[in-house]
Amino acid sequence: MQSFDTLRILATIDRELLEQRTVRLFECLAAHAIDEAMTYMAPCATVVLGRDRRAMPFFGAYEGAEGIRRALREIEIEYVIIRQDIRDIVIDRDRVVTRRTCRMRHRGTGKVSNVEFCDWLQFQDGYVSELTLAPDTLPLVELVA
Repeated sequence: MQSFDTLRILATIDRELLEQRTVRLFECLAAHAIDEAMTYMAPCATVVLGRDRRAMPFFGAYEGAEGIRRALREIEIEYVIIRQDIRDIVIDRDRVVTRRTCRMRHRGTGKVSNVEFCDWLQFQDGYVSELTLAPDTLPLVELVA
């Protein structure tokens, strides 16, 4: 049987790993490094984009590596992330929630705005198995208009 000290150390290592992988995943997404971002995803992962078709015409659930790559490329076509600030990360076992602010430019209109995101991640064996990107839709709609 493992001691409480050993269990505490293992939990700290797991939390640090999840935090590092979460931060690195969002850095890759902000840099449009899709192939590198995919190295943090489980092969059968699911990504859910947005909640409003007006703000994200490519919203919906995407499964598997090719579906996720297609979705991330759609975002890359529409938007440029100028700057990203991850303000909060909450980790509970294999689940992570982040709050971040992205300074974004719409490629079509050229408009720039700060967009708040709340992201939910679930990890399995150290890889993201579920990712939901939920932006504040009003600034995204204003960027498109």
